[in-house]
Amino acid sequence: MQAYYKNQTRISFLGERISAKSFFNLFKSKKKVNIRPGAMTPEKLKEVIKEIGQGKKVNITRVEYDGTPENKPITVQIVDIRDEYFTGRVVNLERNIKEDLDDKLVFVKGGGGTIDFYFTDGDIKSVEEDVDEMILEPKDQGELLEILDALDLNESILISYYDRNKGGVINGSGKLIEKNLETKTFKVHLNLINDIELDIPKEIELNLDRDNILDLEVVI
Repeated sequence: MQAYYKNQTRISFLGERISAKSFFNLFKSKKKVNIRPGAMTPEKLKEVIKEIGQGKKVNITRVEYDGTPENKPITVQIVDIRDEYFTGRVVNLERNIKEDLDDKLVFVKGGGGTIDFYFTDGDIKSVEEDVDEMILEPKDQGELLEILDALDLNESILISYYDRNKGGVINGSGKLIEKNLETKTFKVHLNLINDIELDIPKEIELNLDRDNILDLEVVI
């Protein structure tokens, strides 16, 4: 029987030459995946995430070690999908609005940032696409064009639209400052967003083809 010998990074074993790393990996046991009671298998979780796709907002329910679901799902926007994990950006609409209004504002605590969810963690019970992503339908474009046509510049308005970047519905009040019916584009200055009063009006540009506008009306 031919003996094996080590030569720098190579090992000869029974006539076959393999790397030292590969040789020692032969004796390593595969990491065991512990799936908590009621949790999805890594294969099923990966399948669901890939089916939903990147950029979508989802509600993730995790389970404790004994299989008890967490009280409140965590809402994230899927920003990346890899072979071993997917990354979700935590959706916190109020936080995002306040950070937009003040670039010096820093949150030390509270929901925010991104989380890497490894498929082999075995602690996710369900992943469901957020209801806002599925049922919110824009207001009829023809009706919106009629409203824009009737509105005068600097007229007070109420507007509601779905912000995909923030992952939620924005309700605002302010003034119409610009409109172009041919390009279906208009701009507004909002002084109130989701009950948050602004010291300085925020300018928002919207397009009827691109943006999900739920409502637009004049303040009487």
